[in-house]
Amino acid sequence: MAFEQGQRIGDYEVVAKLGAGGVGVVYEVQHLISQRREAMKILLPDQGSPEMVERFRGEVQTLATLNHVHIAQLHTAFYHENQLAMIMELIHGETLRDLRARMAITLPQALEYTAQTLNALAYAHKLDVVHRDIKPSNIMITDGGFVKLLDFGIALTGHGSELTRAGYLLGSLNYMSPEQIGGSKATARSDIYSVGVTLYELLTGRLPITGANNYEIMMAHINQVPVAPNLIAPHVPGVVSDAVMRALAKDPAQRFPTAEEFLQALGLTPATSDEGHTYAAPLPFPPLAGARAAVPAAAHTPTPMPAVAATTPLPLQTPFGNTQFAKHPHESKSGSSSGMQNFLLEDISRKLAVYIGPVAKFVVKKLAAQSEDLDFIFREAAKQIPSDSDRAAFLKARRE
Repeated sequence: MAFEQGQRIGDYEVVAKLGAGGVGVVYEVQHLISQRREAMKILLPDQGSPEMVERFRGEVQTLATLNHVHIAQLHTAFYHENQLAMIMELIHGETLRDLRARMAITLPQALEYTAQTLNALAYAHKLDVVHRDIKPSNIMITDGGFVKLLDFGIALTGHGSELTRAGYLLGSLNYMSPEQIGGSKATARSDIYSVGVTLYELLTGRLPITGANNYEIMMAHINQVPVAPNLIAPHVPGVVSDAVMRALAKDPAQRFPTAEEFLQALGLTPATSDEGHTYAAPLPFPPLAGARAAVPAAAHTPTPMPAVAATTPLPLQTPFGNTQFAKHPHESKSGSSSGMQNFLLEDISRKLAVYIGPVAKFVVKKLAAQSEDLDFIFREAAKQIPSDSDRAAFLKARRE
C-alpha cells in the first residue's frame, strides 16, 4: 500500500516519501499532536511474505533494545490496516555511499565516520546484537557530520532465531565476511570485517575484493588477500593500513575480537559509556562541525595517530626523551635548553601542519627521536607532504 501526502496513518500525517529500499518504503511523517517530524518505515506490498514480516518485526524488537547516539532511534511501532509501521527519528543528511559519490572523503573524515560506526557496534555487540549488513548505504551522515547506523533488518540477536533459508545469503556481497559467505553464523567479528571493507573503500577509492560476477566476488572474499591500503594510497598511515588488513583477515580468530580494539589499533578513542551519551572523537583530529564535544583528554590515555606518510609510514608514538638537537647555522651558538628545543620543534610542527594537518606534531616527535639534527628533521618532515610545490614551499620556509 502506497501512502499519499496528507494521508493520515494512525496518529501521523504523511508529509513526503523519502525513499525506498529492497524491502521497505520510508516516509516523512508528522505526529498530529506533538507536531514532531519523524520517519515511518513500512514493508513494500510485494515483500509481505511471512518471513519478511517476521524479519521486520524482529527489526522493531531489536531496535527497541538499543539506545545509542550513533544508532537510528526507534520511537514506536503499530499496525495500520494489518500493515506493520515503524516510527523512527527523522535524520537529515545522506548515506555515506551518496556522500562519497558526491565528494572526496578526507583521511580525518574517514576515521571520524569509522570511529562513530565502531562505537555504535561496540555498544550493540555488548547486547549480543550483530548487524550483519554494515556498508556505506547503511551509514547515514547527518548534516552536522554525525553518524547514524541504519537498517537492523537482518541483525542477529543472542535471544532470537536466525531467519535464513538454505542457500540464501543475507547481507551485501561486496561487504560480506568470508564466514557469512561460507554459511557460518555471523559474529561481532563479521561486522568488524565489513567495517574494514568500508574503511578500505574510503581510504583507497576502491573495494578490497572485486570480481566479474557474484561467484568470483564470493571466492575472492574467501581466498584472496587484498593489497594493503597504503600501497594504493601512500598518504594512508601504516598503522591505519595494518589495522584495516587485520580487520580483513579471512579467519575471524585473526581479526580484532572487539570493535574497541579495532578503534584503538586505528589510534581512535572509544566512547566512555555503553549508551554512547559521551562521544569521543578520533584523535588527534578535531570533531567535525556539529558533532558532540570530545571527552576531555584527561579522561583518556589515547594512542595518537601516526604521520600521514608519503613514503615509508612512521611507527606509532615515540616520546621525546632527552634528545639534544644540533644547531642550525642561523641559531644562537649558546647552550641549547629543552625549552628552546621544544620551541623549535613546535615551530616545525606548525609549518608542517599547514600541509598535512594535526598529525604533523606526531611526525616531528618521531623524527626528533631519530636524530639530533634539525635540518634532518625538517628535510624528513618534508617527505610527508605529497605535493611537490607544497614541499618546496615548506623547505623554503625553513631556509627563511
